[in-house]
Amino acid sequence: MEEKGLRNNYIFTLVKFILFLLIFCFLASFSKQLLHEMRADRALKPEVILFSVLFCFAFYTFFVDLNNIYKAIQKFFFHSSFISMVVPSFLILLGIGYFLIPRVFNLSFDRDVFLFLGGFILTSHMIFIARENKGSNFMDFINYLFIFSILYIVNIILFGLYLNVAFNVDLGKVVVDGFINGAVLIKNLFSQIFQR
Repeated sequence: MEEKGLRNNYIFTLVKFILFLLIFCFLASFSKQLLHEMRADRALKPEVILFSVLFCFAFYTFFVDLNNIYKAIQKFFFHSSFISMVVPSFLILLGIGYFLIPRVFNLSFDRDVFLFLGGFILTSHMIFIARENKGSNFMDFINYLFIFSILYIVNIILFGLYLNVAFNVDLGKVVVDGFINGAVLIKNLFSQIFQR
């Protein structure tokens, strides 16, 4: 009986791995399309996002590990651990703040700071997701890849919404073209695998 359960676990793990490979095609496609849209807006500087991501990793590595603080904040806003992994509360609050405060108080804000903070928070959230899902064996690792890839796509879309507060990023085009290009990538992958 135990052997049958173990075999089912391996089959389920194999299915998750295949799904991860399929989702990874969409992950790459959505990321590429968002980057393309970001480059299309001349006011948006992708190097600021790159700097914020590198700064976040350096901060976590050399100064202070903010993961426990970030986890406590996420748990404060969302009592469900699943929702706390899906939704970056700081990113949403910052986006709402940058959307409302200039309109209510008739102020302007620095777009580069907005971009930097968004990139830093998104990176912090992805680090939080990665640490919450890591496991100790092969099946846990496949599960980690599967869940992380889905949550990455969700957070890329949320980041696109965040960018729409200050920049002209066509999120609809990111989603539609990302989905189409991901499907084409899967089709090309399967045609190369089964090509004789």
